[in-house]
Amino acid sequence: MPAMSDEGWTPVLALEDLPDRRATRAEVGDTQVLLYRADDRIFAIGNRCTHQGAPLDRGAVKVLDTLATVTCPAHGSVFRLTDGAVVRAPAPRPVPAFETRVTDGTVELRPRA
Repeated sequence: MPAMSDEGWTPVLALEDLPDRRATRAEVGDTQVLLYRADDRIFAIGNRCTHQGAPLDRGAVKVLDTLATVTCPAHGSVFRLTDGAVVRAPAPRPVPAFETRVTDGTVELRPRA
């Protein structure tokens, strides 16, 4: 994986390799990340449910006008794709969330402050 830039951005994959409206798993350092593209919006959160570690990229994603969520395939926890917050338990805490941008056709991420 390419190195992180001075501003904390890490190149992850080519935009053309990120399918529209299909959850994709990527690695950022030691962290598994769920990437999801909905038209011109790209979401990125930690890929492991905080309840029992199930892979969120295997869960159902819903993107409405103001709310985008993923449902854990194991026990039904729901997380917001914008900030990783828990919308529905049993997950006890949020998953990490990442800012996204596209630079020269490459999707880049950095942890949200």
